[in-house]
Amino acid sequence: MNETLIYTDTRPRARSTGHAFGFEGNLGMPVIISGMLSVFLLTMLLNSDRGMPIFAKFLLASLPTSLTVAYILVLRSRKPPRFDLDLFASWVNGRSFQPVRPQPRHPFIPSR
Repeated sequence: MNETLIYTDTRPRARSTGHAFGFEGNLGMPVIISGMLSVFLLTMLLNSDRGMPIFAKFLLASLPTSLTVAYILVLRSRKPPRFDLDLFASWVNGRSFQPVRPQPRHPFIPSR
């Protein structure tokens, strides 16, 4: 082989899943959707006649976006596939790999 040749990968996009808002793959889409929901909630809260302070309205409207970003950062970003679903399943069903339970002895086997 000739060492003066420069090797260039011809399919860089085939291996990349893309990035949006610092998240890999399609994880930026839930942030966009929750941001739109937050803007809608803020609009509804600012136009309502409730006696809430303006800071509380902004705080309440930012909840969907902040919870979505927290979920993605903690359970989805840079984690193995289906990590969040496996974690929730282990919380609901218990651990899959458990210590071995003592097996009962067969009644016809004499004890030592």
